[in-house]
Parts: sequence; structure tokens; C-alpha cells
Amino acid sequence: MGRRRRVEIAENLVEEEVSRVWLKAEIEFASTFSYRQPDASAQFAIGSPIPSPATIKLTLVDTAIRWNGSVEFGRQVFGWLKTCKVHCVPPERVVRFRAFLGRLKPREGELLKSTGVRDYFLLDGCLTVFLQVPADKAETAKELLLKVRRLGSSDSLCWCREVEEVSESELPCEFFARKLEELPENILQKGLAQGLLVVRLSDLAERSQFDHFNPFGGTSRSDSLEKGSYLLPLKMERYGETWALLKRVPLPTQLKGL
Repeated sequence: MGRRRRVEIAENLVEEEVSRVWLKAEIEFASTFSYRQPDASAQFAIGSPIPSPATIKLTLVDTAIRWNGSVEFGRQVFGWLKTCKVHCVPPERVVRFRAFLGRLKPREGELLKSTGVRDYFLLDGCLTVFLQVPADKAETAKELLLKVRRLGSSDSLCWCREVEEVSESELPCEFFARKLEELPENILQKGLAQGLLVVRLSDLAERSQFDHFNPFGGTSRSDSLEKGSYLLPLKMERYGETWALLKRVPLPTQLKGL
């Protein structure tokens, strides 16, 4: 066996042996928020009622840079955070409404007029974020979560009310969004029959590189993201032409694969 192969195996074994902990963060939004689903048109931005895992992770990287004044520190956070597991649990009720917008966008020293339609959401309570991190990075992750002032877009103003460590047995797995490809066919069909929402979300991957996401000089590369369709623990309780009241419900089965 070659030396390089032995090194790769050793690194994988070290990764498997790293002790990890789950953090629970309660995020409260100041008002509405809007998250455009991956690959959705900017002129007709279909939204998601929860942020993507990538949004949570990149928010923490951005927070690390802004609060520490060091791009290199953000690079370090990105390195250990990009493959961490993230789950967002919405509150019991979520309101969605669709708005027609007139916007001014800066381009080449001028303000250009544009219009578009976006989905906005109002939460009846906090968004709960569950983040699994290496045990030796838990305090850093807690500090970054408590310093968060926005998630993703600049209009999604928020703050973290509290952060605590929780055991795996305390995780509300029945309210975690699940990739469609990971669900058994009978469970997927049951969820769709119940009217559960399906949205597109994105996440970072092992191949993701910091320079593709650096908010202070990076080169954006959407192909560095993993995109997939997810079944959400939300269904429409009431709706009109441009609005809907979403209710949180458990997924059809108690899946334990995290």
C-alpha cells in the first residue's frame, strides 16, 4: 500500500473518531425574511420557509470574519464547518405571502430599475437551528451563533436568543427536513399525500472551497454547492391567491438517520 493511501486512511480514521456535540440555537427574526430557492428565477423568486444548511454555515463564516476582522479566521471556520450537519426546525405556524417589488440595483455606477416577485415569510416564534460540531469547536460555534445579526440576505435581520448543548436523544428528528432521495418510497408518497411541502435547498460539501464563498474577495461558484429537494414538516392549513398559512406537522415516520 502506497504512503499516500495510508495517509488518506489515517485521516479518515481520525475524522471518524472526532468527538462531536449538538448545539441548539433559537433564532428570532425582526420581521419578514425571504430565501430564494436554489436555481429559482430572480424575477419570480420562489422561496423556502427555512434557510438552507449552506445559509447557516456561510452566515457563521461571515460572522467570524466581521467580528474578528480576519479573513483567515473565517477560512479556518469554513474548514471545520463545511461538512457539519445542520437542521432547521420552523415554529408551529408560518405565514407566506407573495409580493411584487420594484427595486434599484447598483451597476456600473448607476442605479438600474428592476421588478420581481418574491416569497416572504413570517414566523410565529423562533427558528430552531440544530448544528453538530466537533467538541473542541463547540465554544467557538456558540460564540458565533450568539453574534449572528442576519441570516443570508441583508433583509433577514435576526438575533440568537440562546444556545445550548443537547444530546442526540433530545433531537426532534420528526421535524427535520429530509432529502427526497433518502426517503423510502412509501414514506415519500405518504408525505406527499398529506400535502407536505417540497423545496430545494443547498449545502456545502467536502469539495467546497472557501475562496468560492469569501464575502470579502471570493469568486462565487454555485457548482461548489450540493443542491437537493427536501420534504419539509410543513403543510398548508389555509391559503389564498397570494398567501398561505403553513402548519408544522411531523414527517410520516420517525427517521433516525441524521
